[in-house]
Amino acid sequence: MSASEACDWYLVRTKSQKERWVQDQLKNVAAEAFLPMLRSRTRCFGRVMVTVKPLFPCYLFARFNLKERYFDVKYAAGVHSVVSIGGEPVVVPLAIVEEIRRRGVDGVVELPQRRLDPGQKIRVIDGPFRDIEAIFDRYLSGSERVAILLDVIGASTIRVVLPSSCLAQ
Repeated sequence: MSASEACDWYLVRTKSQKERWVQDQLKNVAAEAFLPMLRSRTRCFGRVMVTVKPLFPCYLFARFNLKERYFDVKYAAGVHSVVSIGGEPVVVPLAIVEEIRRRGVDGVVELPQRRLDPGQKIRVIDGPFRDIEAIFDRYLSGSERVAILLDVIGASTIRVVLPSSCLAQ
């Protein structure tokens, strides 16, 4: 058996919100543990906040020798299971792990902000105009605030200013 067959990547399912804990636990058991993180903008109490959380909640990647370390990984504190099909742990192709790493910096992936074009149809997903379809007009002061156009029954088009996080394409 070659060295590459001895240590493959596997997907480890963790207990809820225990991904970082499990990553630390596996440092003593697995050759490597990789927890890809996602940086995103979320609204909290009307303010936009930047958060960093697991890209795949309740999952992380671990590289280990299946024959020697399976039970150490499976029964590590915070681990729910090793993802398996038909009772056999599934090997994650190295290319998948490398691609996720390539897309991030220090294990943190940041999704590019979507850009809207003037005249594009959008839907409001938050706030007092929730579930209303509108037309995107333009960005105001960077990309945090936007102007949209609403068609009102019996009136002409009305321009409304909203946070950009309230819109969906």
